[in-house]
Amino acid sequence: MAVVRSDAREILSKYLDEHGIKQSFVAKRMGISSATFSSRLHGRLNFDADFAIAVAKALRIDPDIFLK
Repeated sequence: MAVVRSDAREILSKYLDEHGIKQSFVAKRMGISSATFSSRLHGRLNFDADFAIAVAKALRIDPDIFLK
């Protein structure tokens, strides 16, 4: 069963845009490459629960916005 919302990518993308946060900033905070972050954001790699929790932690937001 998928625990990540089907629109999690859109939610994250909108959040970054609205807050003026660059993908590279979040990727660096997460300890991953900008390319990996971009791949997850744009659907080339899975946006799974572990990623949702890690990105929420990096942004200091509640991961529930990405989860069902």
